[in-house]
Amino acid sequence: MMKTVSSALAAVAMLLALTPTDGRAAGTVLRAKFSFEGLATCQNPPIQNFPIRGEGSGTLSTDRSAQLDMTSNIEGRVVYNAKLGAKPTEAPEGTAALRVAGRHTLRAIREYPNNYIIINLKVVGSRCTMTIDQRLKPGKRQYTFYNGSGLSYCAKPTITRTACEGY
Repeated sequence: MMKTVSSALAAVAMLLALTPTDGRAAGTVLRAKFSFEGLATCQNPPIQNFPIRGEGSGTLSTDRSAQLDMTSNIEGRVVYNAKLGAKPTEAPEGTAALRVAGRHTLRAIREYPNNYIIINLKVVGSRCTMTIDQRLKPGKRQYTFYNGSGLSYCAKPTITRTACEGY
């Protein structure tokens, strides 16, 4: 039921369900641990202030492969693999992509029919910041998220806390 926003924040919360890669084959450039919390209210299915929680780790390797290992109260444990800069990949009800947004910043973009979720993860040494930006597409009024069997229609999810650290 609430795979809705978790999918957004999971596949979102950073990286994406892309093509598997072997992260052990390359040296690590960036490593971070992260966590997030939020609340979701949806019209379809009808649900008010559902608490969302997740935590995990992400790595970027010298061969431009990236991996996210995450556990959330919605989807359990998921592992996402990506190739940095690759074309957006099909994901349930949309696409997902990973980009470099600066010298120390990775950007994950999850596109749904009505909206985008953009995650920026900036890591410099052990310092880390994580932002989650949710944007409606022009002319759209509700956020859509994949819920495991179709789309859920929701108000803008509220992110109440993000935290991360480089290691």
